[in-house]
Amino acid sequence: MLMNFRFLQTVLPLAGALALAGCVTEGTGANLTKFKPLSSQQRTADAARIKTQLAIEYMNTGDYRAATASIEEALKNDRKYDMAWLTRAQIFQYLKVYEKAEASFKEALKLSPAGAEINNNYGWFLCSVRNNPVAALPYFDKALADPTYPAPEVANLNKGICNAKLHKYDEAEGFFERALGINPDFVAVLKERARLWLERGNIKEADRFFRQYQSRVDVLGADDLLLGWRIARAEEDTHKAYEYEATLREHYPYSHELNTIIKGGGNHE
Repeated sequence: MLMNFRFLQTVLPLAGALALAGCVTEGTGANLTKFKPLSSQQRTADAARIKTQLAIEYMNTGDYRAATASIEEALKNDRKYDMAWLTRAQIFQYLKVYEKAEASFKEALKLSPAGAEINNNYGWFLCSVRNNPVAALPYFDKALADPTYPAPEVANLNKGICNAKLHKYDEAEGFFERALGINPDFVAVLKERARLWLERGNIKEADRFFRQYQSRVDVLGADDLLLGWRIARAEEDTHKAYEYEATLREHYPYSHELNTIIKGGGNHE
């Protein structure tokens, strides 16, 4: 379910990067005002980072056309910048251009085979898009092997989801527990526990976890509403199921989730 965008915060804030892109300081004290030009290699590397940050900002505002243009410019400046390849992968994954997404993930992995964010996000791509949880699990392990990884709860949640796909429910619960142990406020775990218990046929527990999740988020997304609808259907609560479906129709009329309901998606995925 989850890609990790925390690495985006490590890129220099755009304004500061622009201000510093043309020079470096020499010395201290009285010499602070002395500068020397950046080398051509430093300028192109900085440009790649700035354009990657721009692509990220465009992604955050939903402007994927501009994001695509910006990340291609970044890679023209520096094709060895792993975060640019990762950002490109995530752009094309969102756009459902999966061959380009996978190729970009692989380029990022060539440059940083042990990169935690890259391994986590590629693992999620394999699990969610390629529906290959067996192949995905080792990538989450690589992410978790990095003690500096700032979001191990994300990789643990993803491991849990992939184990649940393999019907290894007890193992999945263990990874969900680990994720909450790292970050007790990681509410996405509650939703995935609801999904897991629905899969196991324990509707009462599924409803309990989903209500906990619902109470801690401001707005339900399309996948949330579909899960709520499935739980309501399993409870034979037609009124609640209708409310979830009506909300999907109002706010997500062209979504895959609504289409699943229309086509009779009462079965669990």
